[in-house]
Amino acid sequence: MGARTPSILVAAALLAAAPAAAQSAPTRRGPLPSRDEWLLAQPMLTLPAAAPDPLDHGETEVRFDGDWGSDFSWVGGFGGPSGDLRYLVDGEHRSGSLTVRRGFGGGVTLGVRVPLLWRGPGILDGVIDWWHRAFGFPDGGRSFFPDNQFRVEGRDPSRRPIAWKGRAGTGLGNVELDVQHVITGRDDARGWRTALAWCASLPTATGTFSGAGSGIGVQLLAAHPLGSRVDLYAGAGSAFNTRRTFQGITYRRARPQGFLALEARVTHGWSAIAQLDAASRLVTNLDSYPGSTIYLRVGSKFGLRHGWMLEGGITEGLIHQVAATDFGLIVGIARRF
Repeated sequence: MGARTPSILVAAALLAAAPAAAQSAPTRRGPLPSRDEWLLAQPMLTLPAAAPDPLDHGETEVRFDGDWGSDFSWVGGFGGPSGDLRYLVDGEHRSGSLTVRRGFGGGVTLGVRVPLLWRGPGILDGVIDWWHRAFGFPDGGRSFFPDNQFRVEGRDPSRRPIAWKGRAGTGLGNVELDVQHVITGRDDARGWRTALAWCASLPTATGTFSGAGSGIGVQLLAAHPLGSRVDLYAGAGSAFNTRRTFQGITYRRARPQGFLALEARVTHGWSAIAQLDAASRLVTNLDSYPGSTIYLRVGSKFGLRHGWMLEGGITEGLIHQVAATDFGLIVGIARRF
């Protein structure tokens, strides 16, 4: 984590320097609803951080968002017949999605999400390598491999090679349907507000992501104000995917996940957000694959006129991550009406 702290602070400072829009905005804007887009996690259902706040009856929210990240992880030697390679993941992901949500009263909000996914060699390796060299940070083994490659290799715990059948390309991801129902604090946000959120992932993916199966997710969401300008958000749940083996990788069928976030409303139109997202083990048939994933996300949300909201931030894998996005950018634009 120490090698990445300067980049986190720089990005946070840039976000903090952005002009705030002093227009009418919701009391609180919620955490960053990003997902685990790591190369091997991208086709599977993961749960986003979310606020338990419902949309009003008849209110609609339309949201476009994007995620662009560099995925690199190397454990063991260089492979070969006598090599000590456990696994190697090298590539990039990009994703964009359209989400539409509508309030139905009684604390119930329904939504649908349509994602567009891409994975491939990308162009970020050179930029990240320059950053490591310029400031003398360890590169996690990136310098041993050519830039802008797309590779997934590995061995199972019995040291047998894994044949990954995925390929670079673009395709639609699984369409997701979700419902959120407030349990407590619906009429008063000054104390704890909680909600249950359910999500169903339909097997609609195309292209290189086709065949990943479907999934169901459930999580408990909670929020509580810490004074007049700060809110705490938390959530815990699990995603259940129907497809255990996909393109040569064996996944855990149930993957517990959770998040913790702080939102500070620095001005009337600007919220600064710091967030931790965690999940249990994703893959079971790669030797030495870690048992957990933790991300730090730092960003801002800006309330604009006529119900518009902009957001942006960064994603960093923590704890010397060997199974998470090394560095990523997240952006979004939404409107409520």
